[in-house]
Amino acid sequence: MKLLKNRKIVIPIAVVVIFLATLFGVHRSLNRIARDVEEMFYTGVPMELATGTWPSINQHLRNLSLSIEDNVTLYLNHSELSGEANALILAQRSLMDADSISEKYLAYQSIQQTSTAFLSKAESVDLTEDEWYPIKQYQTVFMGATGAIQSSEYNVKARGFMDEVSFIARLLRPIVFVTPPQVFDA
Repeated sequence: MKLLKNRKIVIPIAVVVIFLATLFGVHRSLNRIARDVEEMFYTGVPMELATGTWPSINQHLRNLSLSIEDNVTLYLNHSELSGEANALILAQRSLMDADSISEKYLAYQSIQQTSTAFLSKAESVDLTEDEWYPIKQYQTVFMGATGAIQSSEYNVKARGFMDEVSFIARLLRPIVFVTPPQVFDA
């Protein structure tokens, strides 16, 4: 007890305790901010100057996936489009199996490539008006989802998750082991 009355011992102990508490607080705060930003991938980015959120990238991916199921599976037995349709469905399955944002991005890239191949092949095949209708529906969903994903503010928020934190948090970030949010691109 006599040691705790000695200023030479108490002050350094207090400084160490305050420093460790600050590190712990910054660690928790920055990781919470990173989790909150990453959650926007699944729930949507809040609208500026309005209430509500923009549809999430994950929602656009689900819409794209459903459109593949509803429209592209019709061509699995089509003699000229079955290969491209099968490749697109395999890409859709890998999207559905993806657990992380980076895995979803890789699957999305595969869907983009296989969709382009499917749609290009469909244009070169002689199809009836009834056979064209599901392809046009898929093409509309594909173009809409791709455009919405590209214009989403999620990646801006994920890259700039440190933009609004304090100077102390920025200073201490390298030593508090913060996992930044995953971005939805390469």
